[in-house]
Amino acid sequence: MSAMKTAIRDSTGDKIFLTAIYVALAFVLVIVLYPLIYIVSSSFSSPSAVTSGRVWLWPVDFSLKGYETLFHTPQIMQGYGNSLFYTLAGTLISVLLTIMIAYPLSRKTFYGRNVLMMLITFTMLFSGGLIPTYMVVKEMGMIDSRWALLIPNAIWVWQVIITRSFFQSSIPDELVEASEIDGCSDLRFMRSVVVPLSKPIIAVLVLMY
Repeated sequence: MSAMKTAIRDSTGDKIFLTAIYVALAFVLVIVLYPLIYIVSSSFSSPSAVTSGRVWLWPVDFSLKGYETLFHTPQIMQGYGNSLFYTLAGTLISVLLTIMIAYPLSRKTFYGRNVLMMLITFTMLFSGGLIPTYMVVKEMGMIDSRWALLIPNAIWVWQVIITRSFFQSSIPDELVEASEIDGCSDLRFMRSVVVPLSKPIIAVLVLMY
């Protein structure tokens, strides 16, 4: 005997519903893709065609003048270089400082950690504002320097809380005590034990920052 295969047929109402979903998704796809296609087409069109509104979908009066201007304008390339630098350097500084402050807060032997954590959490709700921040940056001599963009916002409280919770659940106290018996310093323990065991949270911090 051969097994009979039966397929469940969609009702008319289900077919209409699925068709409406596909139409809506296609409409959203067009809304999302058209601006991107327009930007690419405009980049390969002549400036006069773009300003006159003749570019709709395909390039008009094909031209590479925009790209020539882009690569021959130092300010634009400098801007991209600054963006790359602030992304890499800022992420590195933020991740490093977050780990350095979150790990001590996760240890029960750190005296005053609850008070310090309360003060850190307080900054999530209230901040000094723009003028006090400017005064701090000025007093630290960071005006007109890259540090003015890297240091004031280097640490985010929410990331500190997440990292602290990770250390509390992933770095047992017995491991810390064993390292202390072997004469391992705190910095050596962080470098040799904490950081290798914290690759998942480091990856999360890199993505967040």
